[in-house]
Amino acid sequence: MSDAWLVGTWNTRLDDDGKAVPGLVTFSADGGVVSVQANTKSVGLGTWRSTGPGTFAYEFRILAVNDEGQHVGHAHVTVEGEFVSASGWHGTGGAEFHDPQGTRLRGHSGSKVTADKLGASE
Repeated sequence: MSDAWLVGTWNTRLDDDGKAVPGLVTFSADGGVVSVQANTKSVGLGTWRSTGPGTFAYEFRILAVNDEGQHVGHAHVTVEGEFVSASGWHGTGGAEFHDPQGTRLRGHSGSKVTADKLGASE
């Protein structure tokens, strides 16, 4: 399995306590990550790295805003993934939520993530 498989854009599904949350994540060849999920109001930006044959990890931050658009903190999301094919992977992830001063408010881990790669025809 190749790190090059990860480069591109993926449809993701996050298991949020039994509710499937759709998202999109793009991995660049230089290690960058851009992520958006249906349950967030902001784009996540971060990095990825290979962790072994067929495995990888990525992390990103999302700025949290209230309904008025005011900054109320951030989420730090981490995911560990494993390829199941050249066009699919699964993994587990978690997030920690912080206030604007950086104080940790809460967090969770062990959420399942599955993904399939977008093709040129989609």
